[in-house]
Amino acid sequence: MNRTLASLLAGSLLVTVSTACGDTAADAVSTCHGQTLNIGASTAANLQYSAAYVADKKGYLKEEKINAKTVELGGGSETLQALAGGSIDAAATTFAAVVTAVNKGAPLVAIASTANRNTADIGIRSDKAPAAGADLETAIRALKGLRVAVTSPGSGSDQTLRYLVKSSGLDPDKDLSIVATGGASETVAAFARGSVDAFVIGPPASYIAAEQGDGEVALKLASGVAPSLDNLLYGTIVTSERTLAEKRNPLRCYVRAIDKAVRYIHDHPAEAGDLLRPQFEGQMSDRQFALSWTSIVQSTPASAAIVPAEALKAAKFVEVVTGAGRIDAEKAYDTTFTKDLT
Repeated sequence: MNRTLASLLAGSLLVTVSTACGDTAADAVSTCHGQTLNIGASTAANLQYSAAYVADKKGYLKEEKINAKTVELGGGSETLQALAGGSIDAAATTFAAVVTAVNKGAPLVAIASTANRNTADIGIRSDKAPAAGADLETAIRALKGLRVAVTSPGSGSDQTLRYLVKSSGLDPDKDLSIVATGGASETVAAFARGSVDAFVIGPPASYIAAEQGDGEVALKLASGVAPSLDNLLYGTIVTSERTLAEKRNPLRCYVRAIDKAVRYIHDHPAEAGDLLRPQFEGQMSDRQFALSWTSIVQSTPASAAIVPAEALKAAKFVEVVTGAGRIDAEKAYDTTFTKDLT
């Protein structure tokens, strides 16, 4: 995609399957010629869509006969609504948000993994931030009494904040004020103008916000500071049950392209970073990109295969967040496209 970061962060991926992609990698005959997949990713100033970007830059989308365009969407909640309503066919979002929605009756299903570690960063205004090197609990307790930005209610940033706050012995609804901004770009703007004191968002938005709003990134979850948020299904490609039934082959093509990209990022992180850096030229500094890319690499699995144990751990995370009892992980994912990936 020869687009600036601004256009990428302002929109989502609209993927058009232009020709062959059969039910297995060896299929040479197309059954998806002329079909279209609308692939959405919530508007966000972060790099959780790196697999999609690499799939395009490395030519994996072309190998699967897929052409990519952009279409604008809002935050994670809007993405899930669009999936359930059928206005998009698949999206990149967090599994925690998906399994929460599924257990409330939403007809959604995760079909691939793009991250197995939480990638969110916690940023705090400099005059309210804990001392450098503060441990997890100290950093979270520094949020007490502050206005903390998340993208939307129930989004990955909202759930991550609530989980960490609860785990530190605080009440997220009483001990701080959670502000839903509507998206990562809006979070950056809110922090820059002083409307919020802290934020939970992924990179590079976290570093951009910190610099524009005189803040510090106090916690980088991708670095492993919160073991309970490691080795869990975090980033996923999600579709609806209806789309999975009606557009099975095109979805398989897309997952194959994403798997190739995930493997490339995992096995060749420096090369993958170099591949993407020009795309973001002028949109962030070399420092911001390097810090952000480190987080992406740290959270990227060896393949796009969904690991049931990691899905179960993510469900346990949601149980803590919601306090609603047992969350069934199994009905929120399908390993049809990734079960043979190693």
